Amino acid sequence: MKVHELVGMSGTVPPALDSPLTSERLAEVRDLYDQVYAPGLEKFFETEWYTKPQGVSALISNAAVNEMLAGFLQSMAKTDANDVAGMQYSANLEFRVVWDLASLVYTSEYKVNVGDRLPPSDDGSEARNRVSVFEALLSGDYLDQNPLHPPPANSDIRLHRIREFKFWYWLAEFLRLVDQPGMDMLRQRDYFLGQMRELLDGRENRDVLYSLAVIRALAPNFPPDFESTLPPHLDESDPKNKLAVARKFVQDESQVTGGTTNVVRRFAELAVRAFIVPGNNIIRR
Repeated sequence: MKVHELVGMSGTVPPALDSPLTSERLAEVRDLYDQVYAPGLEKFFETEWYTKPQGVSALISNAAVNEMLAGFLQSMAKTDANDVAGMQYSANLEFRVVWDLASLVYTSEYKVNVGDRLPPSDDGSEARNRVSVFEALLSGDYLDQNPLHPPPANSDIRLHRIREFKFWYWLAEFLRLVDQPGMDMLRQRDYFLGQMRELLDGRENRDVLYSLAVIRALAPNFPPDFESTLPPHLDESDPKNKLAVARKFVQDESQVTGGTTNVVRRFAELAVRAFIVPGNNIIRR
């Protein structure tokens, strides 16, 4: 299932607006974007594009996204904490909010950055390519080529930025591995997962992305109920246990008390839909 299909699984659609989009309501939309979603998206994709002029301009010029955000605010204002159905509706609507805002970056030019110099932190093409890599990861798709900037071996560049680019580059390389008849891809997948694991650096977004890569690599090898046969103590050197740890982490991140931002929580919940329940994007080998 594509990401937009995962988003739409609940059947939730934005509510009709009670009144036209006035300048006051647009200011509320902009404030919600600035305070909640843009920072969360930037943290997840490790970019500054969403809060810089390019990202803000993409929001302002997109009438459909503004109306959807206004409808989301409207539904939240009409729902109190005791309205279970209303709270669930708003929660489901937030999937669309998060993904539509993430997709604003697709207004940026598509190009593959190359060369010894890393692109700036607000580079639209690099941000766009990271979102597309994440979309392929969630959708169960593969990449024909790696669209992300290869990390240069340049000691003049801050080490943490090199590690950032390395992590995303290896994630995209992982998504180029397609099963082929007569070929055992296990060693290559393990190599790419190992490269990513060395670059987690305690960052929540990378932990989520790495866990999703682990699930995509290992889940096809086990039945859906494999967790019923797990031992009490998990040794992650065992692939089954490694898969169980990754699944639990993603499920925990999807909870209200899990991920540190709305963006992480909704992305983790989309991953649960894709890879765990109902898990339509896992094809058993």
